[in-house]
Amino acid sequence: MLALAVLPVRQAWVAMLLLLAMLAGAGALIVAGGKGIDSGAMLAAFALWFAWLLAGAALKGLARKETLLLPEFHRALFGAAMLWALLFWLLPCALASLHWGVMVGWQALGVGTLAIVWALLTTSGSRSGFLVWILIIGARFIAEPFWLAIAPALQSAWLPLAALLLAALILRATWQRLFPAGDPPLPDSPLLAPEPMRRGMGNTTSNVPRGKLMQRLNGWSEVGASALLLRQAARYHAAPTPTRQRAMLRALLLPQEQPRGWLVRWLLWGAAIAVYAIAVGQQAQIGMVAGYATFFALTGLNVVGLGMPRLQPSLVELYFSLAPDTLADFKAQLVDSFLGLLPGTILSAFVFTTLAALLVAPPALAGVALTTAILAPPLTLATLALYLSLPVNIILRSVVSVITLFGQMGTIWLGYALIDRYGALWGGVPVLVVTWSFAIGAWSAARAHWINSPLSFDPPKAKAGA
Repeated sequence: MLALAVLPVRQAWVAMLLLLAMLAGAGALIVAGGKGIDSGAMLAAFALWFAWLLAGAALKGLARKETLLLPEFHRALFGAAMLWALLFWLLPCALASLHWGVMVGWQALGVGTLAIVWALLTTSGSRSGFLVWILIIGARFIAEPFWLAIAPALQSAWLPLAALLLAALILRATWQRLFPAGDPPLPDSPLLAPEPMRRGMGNTTSNVPRGKLMQRLNGWSEVGASALLLRQAARYHAAPTPTRQRAMLRALLLPQEQPRGWLVRWLLWGAAIAVYAIAVGQQAQIGMVAGYATFFALTGLNVVGLGMPRLQPSLVELYFSLAPDTLADFKAQLVDSFLGLLPGTILSAFVFTTLAALLVAPPALAGVALTTAILAPPLTLATLALYLSLPVNIILRSVVSVITLFGQMGTIWLGYALIDRYGALWGGVPVLVVTWSFAIGAWSAARAHWINSPLSFDPPKAKAGA
């Protein structure tokens, strides 16, 4: 039981440290009193919801048929769930009752149950989890008389009980979705091309079915990737040159980096950005929203860190196909092919920030486009260099990833603030010089480090107990 209870901590210990820091900060704000009480309560609610996101991600990893065959698995999972419920649901509700009264604690019990279900739905891959965002956005457009009419019902002592019953039904459906009855699907033939790791973040063993829309979008994107690879291969065989060889290698290693893959990415991430922009409304600062949009565009670069371990077994065949003079030449060709991620990422940054500007502050569109043109290219190169330099140790990888995350957001927001305050000349030029200097230096160092580091052709080792 304890092993399952601490599984989210073991999988994302850095995130758990951030969660504990948020809870400590929320407690300090509430104890201090005054205007900080409301902020502390909101921060605590977000931290608790984040804890259940981590628990849901761990549960998603256990969603395999064979785990149900483990002795005492149901009892251990039930015990772990009860322990998490005690720490991250019942105890906070009891503290809310002591601080604000029994009725507030009872309402927190009902609302907290629905928030837990929302977190589990979101992490399980169900599209139902995103319907909550639609409800949140739709509530902004409901007339005030409607809220006045249902205010007595919202204050009813029976409403939390209804929330508990609804949450129980949703949890039962979620369990059946994660652990469906019946035989598992047959595995793919080993003679077929392996499924791209971009589907389900490489989790091809999951029994959770994918939506038909995602299957169609991925299939449509793969048609474009196959056509591009055939064109590049035909061009190279017609007239072999180093330039055409690099283009063929990029098409092979980065199948999503082609117009159809970009369109699918823009559709999916654009929908998320549109939901966020509409939810925050036009009272939000455009620099903050555009910063998030730029950050979303940069997340695709992590495919280098996630994909290289799974690519290692295929490198032997690729090595003999390219027939380089030395292993260093082979690694140089590989690392240079990763530069093919830059065009799609930079274009995505323009698309996402333009969408955010149109939804939040249309008059600021020109300024947002200029700031994106200054920040996106060097940030893309620097982020690629950092992901390329991730250490092998999983703990160090987590630390570097978190540092990269905060560095990205800090640089983006600082760049927007400087350009907004001092203009394109006095604010943009220094930002341009500093970011490009760091990006070029980071890329040169990362490239040299990657070429000089040993390259493994072995598949990644399975985790103990997997």
